[in-house]
Amino acid sequence: MKDMTLNSRWVLVTGASSGLGKEMACQLARQYKSNLILVARRTDKLDALKAELEKEAGVCCHVIAADLSSPVDVDRVYEEAIAVGDVYGVILNAGVTHFGRHVELDWAAFQGLLATNVTSVIRLMSLFSPYLIRKKQGGGIMVISSMASLLPVPYQAAYAGSKAFVTNFSQSMRQEVRDENLSITVFAPGGIDTEMTRGSKLKYFENTMFLQDVQSCASDAITAMKTRRSLYVPGALNRLQLLFSRLVPRNMVASIAQTAYRKALDV
Repeated sequence: MKDMTLNSRWVLVTGASSGLGKEMACQLARQYKSNLILVARRTDKLDALKAELEKEAGVCCHVIAADLSSPVDVDRVYEEAIAVGDVYGVILNAGVTHFGRHVELDWAAFQGLLATNVTSVIRLMSLFSPYLIRKKQGGGIMVISSMASLLPVPYQAAYAGSKAFVTNFSQSMRQEVRDENLSITVFAPGGIDTEMTRGSKLKYFENTMFLQDVQSCASDAITAMKTRRSLYVPGALNRLQLLFSRLVPRNMVASIAQTAYRKALDV
């Protein structure tokens, strides 16, 4: 398939109110002149971003305030999005994490994590895939996963498991639709310097080589989607870690991660 043409196309971005989602939306608007469907829970932040991008980039933006842990809201996002215009690209970025011992994560919070990170992603893929195939525009879906989907991550066990699910599901789905003029990309970054990181104990890794700046990460993500990569891990250090993990026993990889994350947890 040819590269995606994002200029003047409608692209949906979930988790668009902050962090990586917001930066991807900004770059899509300013560099590609994409029209955007911005999805997140915080209406005030979405409205502010809409006003900013429409003024500065001259694009059209539509805001959908939704809690993606709610099945009703997930279905509403799809129905409202396709009523806005011909959706060409879908970026499923919204996600939540728990950094700490898994036994300290209460069951309701765990169910909320699964609903957001797994169920909403699979539901939106299940809705948008046939839609994009019917449109015959050569569109694409990108799922923002994580290196945690490829490696064991102690103290983020539920998050790592949820990302592993969507990574494998998405790569499997990519093969099922390979002849349907639709691409599915998995983007799997490591740590990113965002609002979520700085507001948690993960800020322990701030100003280290283990956190990628959000601007370059967003650029890498858009390029991966545009060029229809199957699975893309940004950053030379992240790719080196992944290679290392394949050359040594998996239990050693988990032990090294446990030592690093335990230091952050105990700060």
